Amino acid sequence: MTNLIASGFLFVGGAIIMNVSQFGKIVPIMGGVCALLGVGLLLYHLFAEKSWEK
Repeated sequence: MTNLIASGFLFVGGAIIMNVSQFGKIVPIMGGVCALLGVGLLLYHLFAEKSWEK
């Protein structure tokens, strides 16, 4: 359950950072990468077979 919460925070934080435009062009790109990584981890933790066994 902790990994699910952490990946949710990674997705939300990345989405917020992705919308920031006052710090140049690299910060929104890093936020987009964090958001995509967070979504991937969320989907993995939600649909992996091991997460339903606990």
